[in-house]
Amino acid sequence: VALLLALTGCSSNKLVATKSSDEGEEKIEITFKDDKVNEVVMTMEFKEESEAESIKELYDQLAEEAEGMKIEQKGKKIILTVDAKTFAEMEGADPDDESLSKEEIKKSLEDDGYTVK
Repeated sequence: VALLLALTGCSSNKLVATKSSDEGEEKIEITFKDDKVNEVVMTMEFKEESEAESIKELYDQLAEEAEGMKIEQKGKKIILTVDAKTFAEMEGADPDDESLSKEEIKKSLEDDGYTVK
């Protein structure tokens, strides 16, 4: 029973959102702890490596201001990882704000055109 609980518990504490556009592909993985955001990993894949480089430069500037943000580039991909506090700041909210609950974030992502699982 504990193994089953562990296996089912993992998937319910994570949202995975995907979106395709003319610019490329986006995937956002949000893990939750006690129904609050724990970590956000956003992967963006662009059609051109130069586009990825431009976006990385922009995020590098933001990362200098935010301790809880890490960014890396792998060819045409940008991987942005932020902790709960930094995510809340990016959203203009307090980390304990109800607008950052799993259901509210899921609704917000769907409203922005993402497919959320």
